[in-house]
Amino acid sequence: MKKLILAFSMLAIVGTANAQWHHHGGYYRGGYYGGNGNWMAPLIIGGIAGAVIANQNQQPVIVQQQPVYVQPQPVYVQPQPVYVQRQTVCTEWKEIQQPDGQIYRERTCSQ
Repeated sequence: MKKLILAFSMLAIVGTANAQWHHHGGYYRGGYYGGNGNWMAPLIIGGIAGAVIANQNQQPVIVQQQPVYVQPQPVYVQPQPVYVQRQTVCTEWKEIQQPDGQIYRERTCSQ
């Protein structure tokens, strides 16, 4: 759309420059005024407009970007707690006889 607007505006400028062609190229005060030098301005304007339109139609330029190196951040891992269950260590059963004659068994355990 921008190209179309640009092209029409350039045509309007060139057209207005050429619209007054009949005022030039004729006789003045007894001499001939040549009308062949009036084509220079439209030629320059048309060349500029053509260059602008041609530059807009070019393929995009692909630029290779430099690689970016990122220093890895250290990873801290908290160790999991270790739960150790104590083992119960017990002595062997002992039979103990009371003075009244009763016998009972006992043992000692520790953790």
